[in-house]
Amino acid sequence: MPELPEVETIRRELTTQISGRHIQHATVLDPRIVQNLTVRVFEARLRGACITDLERRGKYLLLHLGSNVLVLHLMMSGRLHLRPPTDVRPHTRFVVTLDQDLGLHFVDVRRFGRAWVMNTQKLEVLIGQLGPEPLDVDFNWRCLRDGFRGRQVAVKPALLDQRAVAGIGNIYADEALFAARIHPETPVNRISPKKLQNLTRAIVVALESGISNQGTTFSTFETSRGEPGNNQQHLRVFRRTGEPCVVCNQPIRRIVVSQRGTHYCPRCQQRPRKTRIN
Repeated sequence: MPELPEVETIRRELTTQISGRHIQHATVLDPRIVQNLTVRVFEARLRGACITDLERRGKYLLLHLGSNVLVLHLMMSGRLHLRPPTDVRPHTRFVVTLDQDLGLHFVDVRRFGRAWVMNTQKLEVLIGQLGPEPLDVDFNWRCLRDGFRGRQVAVKPALLDQRAVAGIGNIYADEALFAARIHPETPVNRISPKKLQNLTRAIVVALESGISNQGTTFSTFETSRGEPGNNQQHLRVFRRTGEPCVVCNQPIRRIVVSQRGTHYCPRCQQRPRKTRIN
């Protein structure tokens, strides 16, 4: 699933290519993708709009259109490609035709991707429950503490809960926990403030690495140019089961935590002492 770095990579690429362009029309090829409107109304609200800005919130991509916002969620296998609007390829779910013969194609093999057109008030209802942005300048260990407060779940699923912190998925949670030397099954109420500080820094580093390497590609993620990301070459634990740890040479293990495949080093990420968050 595309996570924060993958969506941010696409946002940055699209900003340079489509910001300020006008939408001539939109064509929905799979009605399942449209969430809050009929297909006819969805297409009508996009027709003639100008893309004034592109923003990301968590894993959501927001295309601002004056009084409305086109909200896209790539879910499991969604991709956004820029190419001529008539170059429609298999698994394309909708196409936004822009001026100067440019098309924004939403391609999704598994058909889980979602699209909304709404005003800013309704947008707040959709994304208002998301936690803090981990790349904001004011994100710190207290944000994690507050997101974890009162919970006794393992830290891995806690990081995947978008209400605690926005944008983190399976890949970057594993990478951040390894860098912070925290076992993924550690209950959040047993993580010390010092460890939370380490985890906060590790989250930022893992996400920024993903962005600088244009995202992680194992199967479906592609940039808007249709190219794979490069971050998979820089991962230290995720999908490295049995390979030596880059720090201690211990083989990386894979376990299942809250139904999610999880990768860690058993030597670097030992269970902590029972220290509760104050």
